[in-house]
Amino acid sequence: MGERGNCETLVHGAGGILGQASQARADAVVVDHGQVVALGVADELRREWRPREEIDAAGLLLLPGLIDAHTHPVFARGRAEEFDWRGQGMDYLEIAARGGGIHASVAALRACDEAELVDKVAAHFRRMLAHGTTTCEAKSGYGLSLEDELKSLRAIRAAAERTGMQAHATCLAGHMIPLEHQERPEHYLDMVCEELLPEVRRQDLARAVDVFIEAGALDLAQARRYLERGRELGFALRVHADQFHDLGGTELAVQLGAESVDHLEVLSDAGLEALALGGRTYAGLLPAVPHFLRQKTDAPARRLLQAGVPYFIATDFNPGSCYTPSLFEAAHFARVRLCLSAAEALHGVTAGAAGSLGLGAHKGRLEPGYDADFLLCDLADVHHFGYGFGDNPVRQVFVGGQRIR
Repeated sequence: MGERGNCETLVHGAGGILGQASQARADAVVVDHGQVVALGVADELRREWRPREEIDAAGLLLLPGLIDAHTHPVFARGRAEEFDWRGQGMDYLEIAARGGGIHASVAALRACDEAELVDKVAAHFRRMLAHGTTTCEAKSGYGLSLEDELKSLRAIRAAAERTGMQAHATCLAGHMIPLEHQERPEHYLDMVCEELLPEVRRQDLARAVDVFIEAGALDLAQARRYLERGRELGFALRVHADQFHDLGGTELAVQLGAESVDHLEVLSDAGLEALALGGRTYAGLLPAVPHFLRQKTDAPARRLLQAGVPYFIATDFNPGSCYTPSLFEAAHFARVRLCLSAAEALHGVTAGAAGSLGLGAHKGRLEPGYDADFLLCDLADVHHFGYGFGDNPVRQVFVGGQRIR
């Protein structure tokens, strides 16, 4: 036998390993320089590797770190009072007309200084990490001014550095037309397209731009202008569409080459066909949102999967329409409301989510050459993923091979 190779860590004694392409029996992972370098049976791996540290998984299930590809963590306060309003029968747009909704979050964020905002975003990231999310897409969108959108994006960066969350920022300046520009929305779009987005690019504060195409938010023409300017500046594109009304947002997203189009609760046959024929734009499934909003309609997940549309599952963590940081909860609702299997739900919060963010070559799986982001979870097997709810099965969290929880 040849000389053993040195490595940083051997995690052994796992009750099983999910997220690997091979079905070969494995209970251990070798980690070095922040990456997975080998998987297999512990005794065999010890004959090949000399680890500086060994970690006993004690029969826990080993999963890839979860990836939340749609979150809104930059908010200054919650909107819990709106939950009561919904119980009285008000819908999302009625709440906005009453002074709640996105505009309420905008007012709170604008009044929050940057240091306090960083503290709040860091607290949100810590909650997400505690529930097994090691990578997230994090949107701005509650600032809706030059100063406050930049403040929001800086807060994402600072909070990620503080907590270890691997955050990929998205500028959602197209979330809504702010109140001060309601009479002349073109003035806001002029500022966003000619000042804000170029400055975000200059400071390298975001990798993508996003827009909310919906009644009361941006219409199709406004969204096209915003997205085309983002694409011109070199940003990836992500889109909220077909949540309450079919305005053609999915077709626009596919036409412009967006990475994803998310929500899709009222997706039309034409929109589904566009996604299937395009083959590259991911369907972002947010199954906890209709639950939170008391909606009866869900995205047609089974039809999307049958048509071969790539997909991911996300929380949509935000103060108004889905106040949960837990992808385990989102997976549960994906299984209940979208009728996905455990394996399909797991794919949606790991490899699928990674692919939607352009990270599929090194995140979302436990394979040699992939980042050593993984969880030790108190789950018996893959069938238990998304089976329970109201409990957090995560016992340890590792990012780049380093335990952070």
